[in-house]
Amino acid sequence: MLKNNEESKKLSKKLSIIDINESVKFPKYFEIETVNACNARCVMCTINEWSGNDSQIMSDELFDKFVKEVSHFNEWIEIICLNRDGEPTLDKNIAKKIKLLKEAGIKTVRFVTNGENLNEKLSREVLNAGIDEVMFSIDSIDKTTYESIRVKLDFDKVMHNILNYFQLRDEINPLSKVTIRMVELPINISQKDMWLDFWNTKLSKVDKAYTMPMHNWGNQLGEDKNKVQYYATKACTSPFSSIAIHSDGKVGICAADYNTKHYMGDFSIQSIEDIWQGKRFEDVREAHLSSDRNKYDICRGCDIWDRSYTSKSSKE
Repeated sequence: MLKNNEESKKLSKKLSIIDINESVKFPKYFEIETVNACNARCVMCTINEWSGNDSQIMSDELFDKFVKEVSHFNEWIEIICLNRDGEPTLDKNIAKKIKLLKEAGIKTVRFVTNGENLNEKLSREVLNAGIDEVMFSIDSIDKTTYESIRVKLDFDKVMHNILNYFQLRDEINPLSKVTIRMVELPINISQKDMWLDFWNTKLSKVDKAYTMPMHNWGNQLGEDKNKVQYYATKACTSPFSSIAIHSDGKVGICAADYNTKHYMGDFSIQSIEDIWQGKRFEDVREAHLSSDRNKYDICRGCDIWDRSYTSKSSKE
């Protein structure tokens, strides 16, 4: 049993549950990595530290197991995101996987993409499969700036695909959401207002565009690895709500644990319930509720949930 203290009450309110122990039932939010590969080499990404792992594509057998298990909790689950750090459109069966999850009764199925491979054919496929949200990561509307950040990508192709996706969405499924995201960096921060204004003219009433500061991947990113900027004390919502499953089935402490440094379990040989209710996750939750999260190095310097966002929607 988890402690019922002031910290757990705050978390329960955030998670819309009555008692913090309800959170141990099953994850509400999923990131499932169907592809452990990417066609870009973005300057703020950790890809050089995780790309090339043995299992780049999740097996059909493992994904089918995932669908079967989550189908029993479809009313509890809020969102399943069909990617972690890889590019989901590299999965030739992405539309099929969306359809399987929607047929299993999952309320919200989404993915995050750089957009370069989301051509008209694939856009139609994912929309017809029932995708609930697509998030595009595009950090500038200036070609030179964009291509210096999203290395190896073609700005003109990406912009064409995104704008075309808006039109296809309006035609096929107007209630499917589009989110546009920009990571704030020194090279693009001066363009933030222009970026927001541009995308605000493209959004429907279900869409959103926002910018966010770059996070530090739980103090793991490059030269910042040994520079803990602060020591967090508040409990994070992640170990009480979210799970990230890698393409080989391994599960780390959270979505920032891109190399499963803090191993929680292996979905290829365990069930989601066994992992989520296991001793490793239990210890993490107890540490967070006891203001002792800093015993985990990835939690100690993490600023993922402490950043401010700047957004505009068509309603504003």
